[in-house]
Amino acid sequence: MKLETILGWANALLKPGDFDDVSNNGLQIAREGNEVAKVAFAVDASLASVRAAGEAGAQLLIVHHGISWGGGIKRLTGGEYAVVRAAMSANLALAAYHLPLDANSEVGNNWELARLIGLERISPAFSYHGNVIGLVGRLAAGRTVEIGKREFAIPQGKIGVCSGGAGEFATAAKFLGCDLFLTGEANWGEVVAAQNVSMPMICAGHYETETFGVAALSRRMADALQIETVGIGLPT
Repeated sequence: MKLETILGWANALLKPGDFDDVSNNGLQIAREGNEVAKVAFAVDASLASVRAAGEAGAQLLIVHHGISWGGGIKRLTGGEYAVVRAAMSANLALAAYHLPLDANSEVGNNWELARLIGLERISPAFSYHGNVIGLVGRLAAGRTVEIGKREFAIPQGKIGVCSGGAGEFATAAKFLGCDLFLTGEANWGEVVAAQNVSMPMICAGHYETETFGVAALSRRMADALQIETVGIGLPT
């Protein structure tokens, strides 16, 4: 399948143009040739994931956290050089989708977390630089969910969800009437701010909360495009 066909499908689903994102979403590293038989998926464009994608025989790696942010890469040194060199050695294209993959209602991190928890009456919430990326929903009865091989007790009530490093939204969750706010991680100031307004917060792991959208995108692409996909460090 053509590389531009795959990326066109992903762009149509995730709509990166709708987001004011520091990530340069879409294709970040090209490859020689235009045919793709296997697509790998990972949370991060790390050296380990690039090498694993190449070893798996993929021609394209799609990630949540790419290597090109803001004004792009200014110098190919250190870790950036290692990642680019490994991708080029494997003739592996790299594409990234950051905020679009947090917010998407079909395959996004937060909506996948909501489905895992069993939330109902879901509505978007939590604006990051003008991009609404999280959500709130209702849980009819308390339950325990597993995220990243750890179990977390989720109470009955109104639950706020925003994956990754979104501890800053804990106070907003309080004023939205949430009984719990679930995120990936928070800095100490954000923890204190949540405590000051008596907002219970679960920090389930930045990486762990952002595996769900990438895994869902992999499944959706495999079904929609009938192409082989492989997950690297993702839940099955």
